Amino acid sequence: MHKDKNMKIIIMKFFTWFIFFSAVLVYSQHKQGLTGMLYDDTALTRISNIWNLESLDSDKANWPSKNDFSAQWKGFLKIPTDSEITFTVEADNEIQLIMNGQMILNTWDNAAIAEGKFSAKEGSLNPLTLRYRQISGKSYMRIFWSWEGHVKEIIPISAFSYDTEMENEFVAKFESIIPVKMDELDFDIASIIAIHSEQDVEAKCKALIKILWGKDGFPFGKLPDSVSNAISDSDFVSLKNLQRIDRLAVEMEAGFNSIVYHFIPEQENGSAAIYHQGHGGKFNIGISTIRAFLKRGYHVFAMSMPLLGMNRKPVVTTERFGKLIIHSHNQMILLEPKAGHPVKYFMEPVAVVTNYAQKFNFKQLIMTGLSGGGWTTTLYAAIDPRIDISYPVAGTLPHYLRARDFGGSGSMGDYEQRAAEIYRAANYLELYIMGSYGKNRHQLQILNEFDACCFRGTGYLTYLDSVRHRLLHLGQGSFNVFLDSTHRAHQISAEALNTIFNDLDEEQNAPE
Repeated sequence: MHKDKNMKIIIMKFFTWFIFFSAVLVYSQHKQGLTGMLYDDTALTRISNIWNLESLDSDKANWPSKNDFSAQWKGFLKIPTDSEITFTVEADNEIQLIMNGQMILNTWDNAAIAEGKFSAKEGSLNPLTLRYRQISGKSYMRIFWSWEGHVKEIIPISAFSYDTEMENEFVAKFESIIPVKMDELDFDIASIIAIHSEQDVEAKCKALIKILWGKDGFPFGKLPDSVSNAISDSDFVSLKNLQRIDRLAVEMEAGFNSIVYHFIPEQENGSAAIYHQGHGGKFNIGISTIRAFLKRGYHVFAMSMPLLGMNRKPVVTTERFGKLIIHSHNQMILLEPKAGHPVKYFMEPVAVVTNYAQKFNFKQLIMTGLSGGGWTTTLYAAIDPRIDISYPVAGTLPHYLRARDFGGSGSMGDYEQRAAEIYRAANYLELYIMGSYGKNRHQLQILNEFDACCFRGTGYLTYLDSVRHRLLHLGQGSFNVFLDSTHRAHQISAEALNTIFNDLDEEQNAPE
């Protein structure tokens, strides 16, 4: 009898510990925050990207800087007290908070429930859905809680969690919009490529240069207006294999300029890389890319797009439109250059750097860039064969893919990406060929399959063979695409960098 009693106690303890550790294991599998989706409209329909929320205060979250969008998140809220909790919200425009099937907060469609009550057992995990939409004006959201003896505060993100099932639900919805619907492509892709010979490549290159610079022609003789040697910049003190940084200043017509940093390695490999940050701002954002090239002994020339980073936003006087403050690329359509096209302000700094690089007698000059920097890499490599190898990252897709926009597979981009007069002379497929064509020339386009911004998806499959076959016919140069599926960000990832350097190794080891 005594033995049976002890056995019952042991069994009860076993089940108690089993339940405890099972609960701990389940909760440990939860991730902090809320998992959800960002939409490009206000009706929670046009999927943009996965958005895992890391703060209930939009000032501290990765909050979109745009109008007319919506979002939905799911997760659990861990209740910190047995007391009744009061929830309040400050938001522009509207939110809904539903917990355990109960509508706690609701300002949707002009509803006025900006305060709600909820009670549950302390320590319990309560499933919730949170929706937000912004229609106009400033976008912000802050959600607070308070209870007896506890002052009102923004709910800490540590109180929220989500599980794999919730995350997978949103991931499945997002990934379902990615594949290109091949049967909707009702035309011959190769038919829009008007390059059949070396003469065609040269003719299109000359046509682009004439559009960009007009009677002035390509600025082969232009060098930096000033070079400051051995500058200091606290953003780059952590770089290894760095001998010094030189600062190049490029001045252009109408007050446009470009600040370029020349990172000179201590141990050199005899080659150089032009790194173009694009729309992100100052090129310190791309320090991981700069570091990777320096580590391998490359000189690195880093720059940003016009108006961004350290580049000025000029005040321009025009004949037809008066005095303009140019602070976005879309405004550049109003510019009136003395010769050529406003897109030359994107290309000219790269031309100046390429001219300047000639004095170092590099054995190889490569170029890479992200987003707008990827676009710059694509267009510049097409007009200047001095770029030996190019790696545009998340920068372009052909217009036929953008116009179809298979669930967000591409973006029409800013003014420079859709200035029709440029792309009538050479469309994107032709630019890919021109940037790849030539002895020992090569272009590897890198696209992020699940990019948070643009040019995502598998649309490249529609044009890859056509571009490669045309280059094979021309007899020089090569083109390929690497699809990076390792992340959901708009970035040059570690995987992309590894791919670039593996590609460079293969090119260097390739037989003549």
